[in-house]
Amino acid sequence: MTEFSDENDLISLPLYKKKKFCIVGARVHPGETPASWMMQGFLKCLTGNSLQAEQLRKRVVFKIVPMSNPDGVISGNYRTSMAGCDLNRRYDDPDFRFHPTVFSIKNMAESILNGDSLKGFSAFATPDDIIFVDMHGHSRKKNVFIYGPPVPLHSEKYYKVRVIPKLLADETEMFRYHSCRFLNEKSKQNTARIVLNKELGIYNCFTFEASFHCYYDHDRVNHEFTPAMYEAMGANLVNSLYEYMMVIEEDERCKQAKIVEKQKR
Repeated sequence: MTEFSDENDLISLPLYKKKKFCIVGARVHPGETPASWMMQGFLKCLTGNSLQAEQLRKRVVFKIVPMSNPDGVISGNYRTSMAGCDLNRRYDDPDFRFHPTVFSIKNMAESILNGDSLKGFSAFATPDDIIFVDMHGHSRKKNVFIYGPPVPLHSEKYYKVRVIPKLLADETEMFRYHSCRFLNEKSKQNTARIVLNKELGIYNCFTFEASFHCYYDHDRVNHEFTPAMYEAMGANLVNSLYEYMMVIEEDERCKQAKIVEKQKR
């Protein structure tokens, strides 16, 4: 696992600039190679010199797991680990012996919420401060899209959980917002996005899917994916996360301004 963050004293930051956390993983299903290309593009952009990357590193601690199922990849499996386990169906009760990466990822998310994950500083993290992205490849659907947790229509988080997908759709036509789903299917109840949402309350908890085949543009013309396109999609995710942080900060500014105005009255 790799961690990326600029060296900023957490305590010295204003309230709306307290560090957020983003856990990004890939290849939990070893045969889904588009995930590795997207991860490579994500890392190149995140560690680059662009304004978005520099500002994002100041605001977010990134916990990166580039390959969540290395033994499955080494043994040439398509979906399982060397022990024959689909690791993305083990998040409800991972065993350290048979599902060590899943056990560690879940434990890491819990540690962030316990406030002991930022180099000696208490992070005071809440579930709202964490974003979880698990990169996959999809063998049937076209385009890039997201599967997210179900949120009731009456909840304010119903819209919040859709902000990042909408920003991605605005960033590139490779991402199709209308292919996104926010459901809790019976067959997916033990996946990362459902378990981390149910047990830890993380609502920005996504399966980030990229087609093995192609995407279609606004004119319904198909474009076959290439490794360079997958890498560009990873960079688009960085830019969208930056835009999301700007939205969050503006929201916090508005809340603080209302509090100050109320106190003056």
